Amino acid sequence: MSERTCEGCRWWRYDMLYHGRPHGVCRRNPPVGGEFPEVRGDSMCGDWQDKTITPEQHERRELVQQFAVAIVAGDPEGDTMVHRVWQRAAELADYEGQV
Repeated sequence: MSERTCEGCRWWRYDMLYHGRPHGVCRRNPPVGGEFPEVRGDSMCGDWQDKTITPEQHERRELVQQFAVAIVAGDPEGDTMVHRVWQRAAELADYEGQV
């Protein structure tokens, strides 16, 4: 996984070097006043998404996390083994699109 800075984010686009640092624009949200916000490559924000994976892989990861939370929340005894939760969540995510 990439470092969680703008330079490693799918929404960031390189524009130029500014004072020796990568500088670009964030395309996460629509432009304001016709321009995308300018940000340095070493900046960070809460909307970061890994640019080394496809949008489909990202959606699958989120789905697996949601299933894992649901499995744990549905286990009143709390005796579900962690690795089994993630394994079952991944199986559910793979099956979800086939129904």
